[in-house]
Amino acid sequence: MRPFLPLRVLSRAAILCGAVMLLSSCRSSSRAERRTDTVARTNAPVPPNIVVLLADDLGIGEVGAWGQQDITTPHIDRLARDGMRFTEFRSSAAVCGPARCSLMMGLHNGTCRLDDNDNDYLRTADITLPERLHDAGYVTGLFGKWGLSWDSEPESWPNAQGFDEFFGYRDQVHAHNFYPEWLLSGTDSVRTRNVVPNAGRMGAGRATTRLDYAPTLIRDRAFRFVRTHRDRPFFLYWATNLPHINNEGSKGEADGGYEIPSLGAYAAKPWPVAKQSYAAQVSRLDEDLGGLRSLLDSLGIAERTLIVFLSDNGATFLRRTNDGTTDIVGRWFNGTLGYRGFKGDLYEGGLRVPGIAYWPGRTTPGSASAVRVDFTDLHATLVEAAGQTPPRDISGRSFLPAVTGTGTLSLRPYQVWYSPDRTQSAVLEGAWKAVWMRDTMQLFNLQADPGERTDRVSSEPAVAARLDAIRRTEDRRRTHPPLRP
Repeated sequence: MRPFLPLRVLSRAAILCGAVMLLSSCRSSSRAERRTDTVARTNAPVPPNIVVLLADDLGIGEVGAWGQQDITTPHIDRLARDGMRFTEFRSSAAVCGPARCSLMMGLHNGTCRLDDNDNDYLRTADITLPERLHDAGYVTGLFGKWGLSWDSEPESWPNAQGFDEFFGYRDQVHAHNFYPEWLLSGTDSVRTRNVVPNAGRMGAGRATTRLDYAPTLIRDRAFRFVRTHRDRPFFLYWATNLPHINNEGSKGEADGGYEIPSLGAYAAKPWPVAKQSYAAQVSRLDEDLGGLRSLLDSLGIAERTLIVFLSDNGATFLRRTNDGTTDIVGRWFNGTLGYRGFKGDLYEGGLRVPGIAYWPGRTTPGSASAVRVDFTDLHATLVEAAGQTPPRDISGRSFLPAVTGTGTLSLRPYQVWYSPDRTQSAVLEGAWKAVWMRDTMQLFNLQADPGERTDRVSSEPAVAARLDAIRRTEDRRRTHPPLRP
């Protein structure tokens, strides 16, 4: 287990972080010089505000734009109607930490710092998305869940990694608790009115006094950031923890750990409380998106704001016995759309996510794109949208031409995924996808077999060998035994 600092010593950590932040500011010019070869300013027009709203464990089938009927998501659906829906958007990992690492660094998890939750942290030498956007003149803010730090390493904290403002959870286990006793504002802890008896690591647990709902506090701070910086380009990374479960506060609870202040319209549904609560969390996420769009409209800046909506991985694999129909949460609302696997799996059910981009005047309303992209590509795309030339030393390639319908699209010919200790890995190239369980390979033709049911290794040895070679070449962390015939 990685080191952590209890609340009582955060003040000392803040002092240390202050020194780190001063050092970081002194290094900013040298960083800018180092980036000259990879991120050069272009003659692009005034760049848009950029908003990335990243949901936590939201399944691709759990929103109306992908066919959901039991959960109402009118604002997400409207965003899809107004903008572009990506039917082949995949996360760069099947769990949240390495997925977020890929988004921040533009690297797949064969090279990114994290290939699992909490098994590493970002360094001062790493160049992150907010740093690239900061160099392009953006003010940058993170509101919600970070998950790329060790608390003993201030260089990995959000404000040392390019964010001008941060409010929320630095630690992902802390983010399980929707009613925490405290949140972080920059490097300072901010007390809430909640009480969590016997709180665990980083404040994890279940509150007995539940007065301050963290997603509301985080939303309000995000909106304040938008209001404050409406007159200059801003990057808002809104990494909500909705609709994640409170893992440490779920056992024996009627809501199954899906903490929400009100069940709303779902209280009348003939479902167990856990299922009602999960649906209410998804609808609350949808309402937050609606509130953001209303705010942008009221400030007169909606027309110059690019919004990207995503989830960090596929629908959850967690089991609950209080559903009454099935014990897999990800099946409650057909969260994987029938694709094989769930969160944590490198089959399609663990990787496919709802992806929407809306840029008024640049995206075609109601359009859809089947380009295959992931979080590393989003990193490159947002850099280009900000008026910069995307770096070539990252895994991703910009798909901005697909978003705007102009320019030449040049994506990578394949995508790769790796889990820690290589219990799983995967390569997708054209119609072919290979999935390894340790070093046992399966091969699927997604065009003919999108459910990944029929193994083609024995009938397609040349394809299997080619994808295995890609797997070896791209993995910077491990070596692999020879492919068995």
